[in-house]
Amino acid sequence: MGTFTTDPNEELIKCHASEYPYRTIDVTSRVMIEIESLQKKRRVRNRALTRMASISVAALCVILASLTAYAATGQIKIFYGKGDVIVKTTESSSGLPVKLNELLNEYDNRVAADLEPGELAAYYIDNDYINFKNGYDTVNPIKSKYTPIDYRSYDDFLKEQLRTSAPVLKRPSYLPQGVSFLHGQVFPYFGVDRTEFEGIKARLMDRAFASPNEEKLYIEKVEWSKASTTVAYYSYETQDVDFSIQAAYGLGLSLSEPKNGSSEKIMLEDTEAIYTQDEDMEFGGITLGWYDEKQQTFYIIHANADSVIEKQTIIKIAESMIP
Repeated sequence: MGTFTTDPNEELIKCHASEYPYRTIDVTSRVMIEIESLQKKRRVRNRALTRMASISVAALCVILASLTAYAATGQIKIFYGKGDVIVKTTESSSGLPVKLNELLNEYDNRVAADLEPGELAAYYIDNDYINFKNGYDTVNPIKSKYTPIDYRSYDDFLKEQLRTSAPVLKRPSYLPQGVSFLHGQVFPYFGVDRTEFEGIKARLMDRAFASPNEEKLYIEKVEWSKASTTVAYYSYETQDVDFSIQAAYGLGLSLSEPKNGSSEKIMLEDTEAIYTQDEDMEFGGITLGWYDEKQQTFYIIHANADSVIEKQTIIKIAESMIP
């Protein structure tokens, strides 16, 4: 957020500090982009009728890892605990090569068509360009796809957070007049258990190598019970998504440096945070990110460029969430 650029990185995020190693949450990651995409698609669809919905505030924030290098020159850094950099800004990525992006979207859509809400799938694409020759993202040949469930009741949303040990995202005690909860989503983590992950990888690749036909896509649905990311979407008067709030487990948080705006370090009472503002009306908006040491959770609030939410309002919402 800051802006959700088309960076291909899919960062593996863990569910609980005492059980699994953390990795950095990159808000330019592919899973983050996916949620932002869902948000924008809904907004466009509804606006055709009366205008309806946007965040990758990401939401699949954490499902699988295809780790590649990205521009990580920190412009702003916030240190926590023993002096580790936990929240920072990074240079915006130029995004995926057009050919790679088109191919990944094509297969991603094919997998999505086979999933019901709440289902997670791992998949392998038998394509040398995608796996070895794209010159950009060749680390992990196993991709993942999750179709979220929209929880319209906040009580049901909270129950799902507790059931899946997700980072708890309670309703802010302050919301501007006219703002209401639209729906919430909980996203699983996948790939943290290396034994399970390697087993899935081996089965998918074995199927591809043994196949007598020219099928390129191999899918395996995955059972899941633990979540790593929680996202709440809010609307203003209409059913458009105006802004969203995300809670995620992770080792660090990277916010992309706006190309058409600014970023700064601010205080949320006693908590340091990074605020970014991008003036791009299509992909921009304002983003606020911070780390709650007591909850061991990262929080991100992202408002669309055309949102009614302004800087002081987003700060006030964030402060109402801090214990």
